[in-house]
Amino acid sequence: MTLYAVLVRILRVINHLYFVEVRSAGRSRVPDTGPVLLAANHPSSILDSVLMSTALPRPIRYLARSGLFRIPLVAWFFRQMGAIPVYRSHETEHAGVRNRAVFDRVYDLFEAGGCVGIFPEGQNSPTSQVAPLRTGAARMALGAEARNGYALGLTIVPVGINFESRELLTAAVLLHFGKPICVADYATLHRTDPQAAVQQLTADIQAALRTQAVHIEDQQAGQLAEDLSQVLDSERVGAIRPESTTSDPTESPSLWRRMVQLLLRWYQRTTPKDSYAFEQRMLHRVRIYDVLRWATIHAPRALRDLRVRVERYKDHASQTQLRYALSHSFAEPRERLLRLRMTLYAVLMAPVVAFGFVHNAVPYLTTKLTAQRFDNEAVRGFAYFVLGIATFSATYALIGVGLWRYTSLHWMERTAYVALLPPTGFAVLSYRRTLVLYRDRILVRTAFWKHDDLVSLLRTEREAIAQRFQALYARFSEATSPS
Repeated sequence: MTLYAVLVRILRVINHLYFVEVRSAGRSRVPDTGPVLLAANHPSSILDSVLMSTALPRPIRYLARSGLFRIPLVAWFFRQMGAIPVYRSHETEHAGVRNRAVFDRVYDLFEAGGCVGIFPEGQNSPTSQVAPLRTGAARMALGAEARNGYALGLTIVPVGINFESRELLTAAVLLHFGKPICVADYATLHRTDPQAAVQQLTADIQAALRTQAVHIEDQQAGQLAEDLSQVLDSERVGAIRPESTTSDPTESPSLWRRMVQLLLRWYQRTTPKDSYAFEQRMLHRVRIYDVLRWATIHAPRALRDLRVRVERYKDHASQTQLRYALSHSFAEPRERLLRLRMTLYAVLMAPVVAFGFVHNAVPYLTTKLTAQRFDNEAVRGFAYFVLGIATFSATYALIGVGLWRYTSLHWMERTAYVALLPPTGFAVLSYRRTLVLYRDRILVRTAFWKHDDLVSLLRTEREAIAQRFQALYARFSEATSPS
């Protein structure tokens, strides 16, 4: 087993423990063999390459700017992960000459059937956007095909990396693999006008990336899309059924792999239903935004009416603190049972949460406050990841040493104590979110409050919003569907 494979396996476990959820959609679109160029957006610095490497079974060689190789330890890690430095004129002398050698090296990798990863924005992505792409990815792909008579069979797979929030210490992530682009399809244009072929391929990659990743140019429309995604269910937006998987697509699991998978499932913080709901929420938000962006030009009056209705609905919902309940299901026939269940959860989980808070508050706050010193949002997200691993590992190690040296507990009790630290820490985060979402369903607080009249009003408003969005969606689908 290569060092790359060992690092990927370790990082896969760390990802599972660190992130609330890492989910992949359309992963089968990446060929198992043959030359592939993965072109991804770049929302979170180095963390993006970690996520892609742990999501795919085949090794990926990344192109990274040479400035990242200045720190010896970081440079060693990058090289073990297969990174290839790309030189910029303001960072090094003779950048053009050195980059020609880089291109030749990449061509050799493609000709050997390798997989190369690139972030063609050339910088970290703006929040909720994919920045204009540089032409390097297209020039590299077309150059490789031209060197092989346009018979190399190189495909470009666009990859959208979507963070639920780059500001959270832990977050959910969706990797969305798009439809492959066949580079040989541009051969005729490249033979006659290489520059035009590069520009066309770059534009097509950018359009594909903005489909796979959340890209919101109009922030006002983006906010409306977010509000609508909270109000409407998936059936109102149009069915989205991407091929999805979160499992490790490797050979049949060995006994060791089965043991590791059992351990990881013990630490799992989301159910399959929750994971699918997160994926749908991200994809539906993009779908809604596409409809709203189209309506800005083609149906402005309908869009204004929809915006007014959504704002009025939000006001009514916030006044009664029913936003979460009303954005999910109005047809809950066992309201009292749900209230009782949430009350039992709040009471019975309190001791577990108290244990987790006492042992995890210091490393959590240390990580968060230290990482917030970084001004760049994308770098801050990677800092959360690295500092979190370091601070939580050090804290758990110190607690373990203290238990071993200063207590008379049996070794199994000590081991169990330390093993409970991560899941109870996650329980603190989950407990807080759950109480915020369901605070009106807890008997101690609400005492079976009833809002029948208000629920009826909001149900009516919600249905009106859904009908108007469905009408817009139908017009959008008719206007944009291929004839």
